[in-house]
Amino acid sequence: MENLSASTLDFNLDLVSPTEMLTAIRLHLEKIAQVDSEDATLPPVSIKIVGAKSHDFIGAGIRGVSEITVHGSIGDFGLCSFGDGQCHIDGNVGDFFGHSIASGVLVVNGNAGNAVGALGAGGLIAIYGNSGDRTAVGMQGSDVVVRGSVANYAGFGMQSGTLVVTGSAGLHIGHGMRGGTIYLRGEAGSISPDIEEQRLREPDRLKIGMMMLKSNIEAAGKEFRVFRTTRAGE
Repeated sequence: MENLSASTLDFNLDLVSPTEMLTAIRLHLEKIAQVDSEDATLPPVSIKIVGAKSHDFIGAGIRGVSEITVHGSIGDFGLCSFGDGQCHIDGNVGDFFGHSIASGVLVVNGNAGNAVGALGAGGLIAIYGNSGDRTAVGMQGSDVVVRGSVANYAGFGMQSGTLVVTGSAGLHIGHGMRGGTIYLRGEAGSISPDIEEQRLREPDRLKIGMMMLKSNIEAAGKEFRVFRTTRAGE
């Protein structure tokens, strides 16, 4: 681990525990916040993590960090309550990744477990592989992009936000959905009666294009179908 006064903090999870890492990060951010000068520009803080071997709660509650890079896979509740910055994970993530995300961008180069983006209120989550059951469950304003496929109950109880799936979906997509939008390029095992397919309009194509650009994923908006709640647009 480097000196906490540096703008880049390096952590090896073979040498420190996730709890020790989070404590060190918070102490560093507190020291930066103590800078008392109207002319001072707070320096960006970057974090590099190696040795991740499916540890749970990696990066939980981190806010105010400009960039996080994780080499390896992480376990459940990774980056929950994340905000402000960007995080790239070079591996897989477990269940409830990005739970309650408030803002920022989370990018996963591998696959994700169940309940990605659960209860997320803002920000963007991009999964380059596949995602498990209940992707975007209860989401309240976040955007989730899955380049691969999602399993069952995608968008379950979703209230607001956007789920984009460039692959296929499992059973009961949109079950209990009360708001928000689902864009699906592939087929679904079954579609909940709580949602209905609507005509893809130009604003939809533009929105998909912007989300694909931000996620660094190639896909044309015209290739997708759009689903909203059965009462949306009335």
